[in-house]
Amino acid sequence: MCDSSKSNIVVEIARTLYDKSIEHGLYHVERVYNWANRIIEMEGLEVDQSILKLAVYLHDVGRGVGEPHAYYSALIAGELLREAECSEGEVEEVVEAIESHSFSYSAVRRSVYSDLAKVLSDADKIDALGLIGFIRVFLYSERRGRSIGESIEHFHEKILKLHELMNYNYSKAIAKEYTERVKMLLELLIKELRGQ
Repeated sequence: MCDSSKSNIVVEIARTLYDKSIEHGLYHVERVYNWANRIIEMEGLEVDQSILKLAVYLHDVGRGVGEPHAYYSALIAGELLREAECSEGEVEEVVEAIESHSFSYSAVRRSVYSDLAKVLSDADKIDALGLIGFIRVFLYSERRGRSIGESIEHFHEKILKLHELMNYNYSKAIAKEYTERVKMLLELLIKELRGQ
């Protein structure tokens, strides 16, 4: 087992590495943590809470290093968890969850994951949907100089497909509902851009 005081320090280190943005900052991480706990509760899963918290709080820490962020986040997580005296099994479980949460990075990885990995993946993807997800796309776009047209393409290439990647029935139901919200918002946006 991870040393509890040291794993708490790891979470605090992770918290300081995020900015306060809605996009991929601390607020995103906290929303993902809340979604993960709802999925676990609704699906009746048994996931170690301390390991879940570590995986969620470390899942995006590598974004400041570069892409693929899941790869860099997993590297950072591995080092921090070994310092926290986590067992190698715990380190591997968290690293696998972090590597597999990413839409693009997990596409080139294996397809069988632990409940922890599947919960993190679903929770992270749910936060990319709905009104919050809609806003996040445009915040991300603005930071990276992406045009409105390119953002709209991004919805069609990635965001509107996320519901197909959900692992659990609860996640699928939420993702379906939130995808419909995104479609409605996109339709309104496109109409306004056309002057309608």
